[in-house]
Amino acid sequence: MPFEDEHAARVASWVLDEREAYLLAPRTPPPLTADKIRGWSGPGRQQFLLIELGKKHPVAYGELNLLRTEERHFWLGHLIVDPRRRGRELGTRLTRLLLELAFNQQGARRVTLVVFPENHRALACYRAAGLREAGAEMHYFPLYDRRVRLLKMDAVRRAE
Repeated sequence: MPFEDEHAARVASWVLDEREAYLLAPRTPPPLTADKIRGWSGPGRQQFLLIELGKKHPVAYGELNLLRTEERHFWLGHLIVDPRRRGRELGTRLTRLLLELAFNQQGARRVTLVVFPENHRALACYRAAGLREAGAEMHYFPLYDRRVRLLKMDAVRRAE
């Protein structure tokens, strides 16, 4: 379901500590707040919530963002699951739904994301959702004065 501003505080509360904030959003100054999460929106950026059938509160959040229009290349960003619900494959479910949306409704040809290699739970989630490793990228995060190697993962539209 599309993100609504009223859920921003709940999503911000899912970040348990500074390390999680860094792994989730290394370009956003900690602490993460509802206003900062609302600020992740903008042209070409779509925020989504995963809400289980029969429930009213979201259990996961993620974004589907347009990276390069002419190439129909999208990227997934800021994927997070309510800490009380982690370990139940909700992140995998959200990632799969975002991939389906990208390919089936947005006409994506490629969907990518980057992830810290030490974030083993996220890597397992993305692999289970169908993303494959596609190299590495170097990123500089001025907030932390760090240059780091991130693992790039992608999914490509199957030829029809």
